[in-house]
Amino acid sequence: MDLPALRVIDRLDRLWAWCADNDVDWLYVQSLPNIRWMTTFSGSTATALVDVSAKSIHLFVDGRYGAQATTQCELAGASAEIHVLDGPDGKSNLMHRLVGAEDITFDPRELTVAEHSHLSATTSSKWLARSSPFGLLRRVKDAAELARIAFSAHIADGALRAVVAEGLAGHTERHVRNRLDTYMLDAGADRTSFDTIVASGPNSAMPHHRPSDRIIESSDVVIIDMGAEVQGYRSDMTRTHVPTSASIEMRTMADIVREAQSVGVQAMGPGVDTFDIDEKVRAVFRRFGVEAEFIHGSGHGVGLVIHEEPLINRRQRSVLESGEVVTMEPGLYRVGVGGVRIEDLVLITTDGREVLTHSPKELSCPQ
Repeated sequence: MDLPALRVIDRLDRLWAWCADNDVDWLYVQSLPNIRWMTTFSGSTATALVDVSAKSIHLFVDGRYGAQATTQCELAGASAEIHVLDGPDGKSNLMHRLVGAEDITFDPRELTVAEHSHLSATTSSKWLARSSPFGLLRRVKDAAELARIAFSAHIADGALRAVVAEGLAGHTERHVRNRLDTYMLDAGADRTSFDTIVASGPNSAMPHHRPSDRIIESSDVVIIDMGAEVQGYRSDMTRTHVPTSASIEMRTMADIVREAQSVGVQAMGPGVDTFDIDEKVRAVFRRFGVEAEFIHGSGHGVGLVIHEEPLINRRQRSVLESGEVVTMEPGLYRVGVGGVRIEDLVLITTDGREVLTHSPKELSCPQ
């Protein structure tokens, strides 16, 4: 599939504006997703020093990535100078030369104590701890980002459809997981968004169960949580197979989760408080007396990271904006019995929402 080119000029304009508003002259960035957002560089290691006054980025890489970083930054329109480091003090020496005695702002969540101590001792700068703006800046996606997320969701939908058509009963959880992953990779995914979850029978009561050699039985409820990654951008979807032979208890749980999930999706839109969305989901569970079995938040943002801002839960408030991609994933988990979770990937539009995951909420699997 031909995808539009990723360009970072508009993103960097927003970064420069934030830095100017917050009196940040130099910004040190160690998070790879944040570096990728600024430059599209996709290597496995790098750090960046943002020069706000010059509106440029100094990207520090090792010898493996010099050519790759140069090419990716040029294609993305990133104003970046690539520095291939040589020796253990190469970066600090360069930073000392570039910055002198000016202050450098850094996010303490990204920097280890050892790294901070070394850089503080080998540069003349005062290091100022402050939460970085990237969680906020990455929330609204541009058209090229949205195209990759939508394509990754399309890949996951196709993989689930193909594997379900083969049947689940009689296979191990691990086998089903492997088939899902193979389909996604063959369909164009660079990798899976995260470790695919296949949880059957009583294992489905564990939200992040790791697939095992347990053989799926014909009456088992099966939770499948999966996603594809395309050029760094991810999708996230969960479906629960509830066979007609499942217990009345499990089928009742599934009906409640379907209602709560539908309410959550319909509540989404620009200008809506995420706390209020989560409360509407919980109100459904409360009405049925099962709220205590809903043990996680209702949703989260998705992009270069599988769990990013905004978060839809009862611990914080945030207002949804057009261009954000978020999940809606309520679930119920009954230890020793089983669980049900349904999750959609949702794009917030100017006047509402668009669901990007299209697999049926009620999976029909051959015996």
